[in-house]
Amino acid sequence: YSQAKLELFGLYRALRAIRLYIIGVENLTVEVDAKYIKGMINNPDIQPNATINRWIAGILLFHFKLRHVPGDRHAGADGLSRR
Repeated sequence: YSQAKLELFGLYRALRAIRLYIIGVENLTVEVDAKYIKGMINNPDIQPNATINRWIAGILLFHFKLRHVPGDRHAGADGLSRR
């Protein structure tokens, strides 16, 4: 998969892993360093890839605000995401 698809899959897996802890949480904000994830979630394609559309459908089950944080300010996730 491309980098954009891997970032989307990472968000999907993270939300699925902590789903029991975030049920009923109000004002949940997810910070990512990839701007294009917001566009991929808001405008899923019907034709090209059913797998990615399933990931997006799984992500949309959760209610959260997606906020972009530039990579140089998002230092906490680097150790976990680049193992």
